[in-house]
Amino acid sequence: MHSALRYTTPWCCNQHSESDFHHGHFFKGRFLYQDTQTGDLFYGAEDEPHQIKLLPPQKKRKAYDKSRTPDERKSLASRLVAWRYKERANSPLGAVLSLSSILDDASINILSKILPQNITDYRQIKVLLDQTTDWEQTWSKKILDVIQQFDQDLADLRQTVNTQKKSQQKRAKIAQDRMNFEEATKENEERIRQEVLQRYAQQLGSNRNALRNINVDNDTTTM
Repeated sequence: MHSALRYTTPWCCNQHSESDFHHGHFFKGRFLYQDTQTGDLFYGAEDEPHQIKLLPPQKKRKAYDKSRTPDERKSLASRLVAWRYKERANSPLGAVLSLSSILDDASINILSKILPQNITDYRQIKVLLDQTTDWEQTWSKKILDVIQQFDQDLADLRQTVNTQKKSQQKRAKIAQDRMNFEEATKENEERIRQEVLQRYAQQLGSNRNALRNINVDNDTTTM
């Protein structure tokens, strides 16, 4: 072994190429080494038989909960805002009832993002918004009704759009079939016309040949 001033082994360190000095002879486990060229980190020196390379920590992807599309969020938020105004206007306490006490903007933002399958019970709203039991009893069911009605209206609208789209596609196909039929009819008419003209020309040629033969026979008889 050695100290800062004195050592008893043949070599003081592992920097001598002809030495068999190795930290593993004196310490359990492995030292951490860094490759000066690449900067990679290893457990164990290059000459150790089972050197382990340390991989850099991989960045974990943030887990984002699925939410409504931006258009859906905007539409649902608008409906909740309209409902909030209507509730205050219809309340006997409307003069002293603030909009935020019914449903504040932050809560509207939260509710407008949640997918319909993730909010099916009015009691979930109290938990999501961290509200009181009194607030829940007054507003939660009404808010859930607004959300579910919105989703029903959205489903109906999508069904209507899909029906209209299919109808338009059907009409387009009928129009295309009609155009194809008319085009095929014109082609057939042109083909028939050409065949008739060809037969007429052939017949006309045959008649001329027959007439020419008759004239030749008449000339021969006269002579």
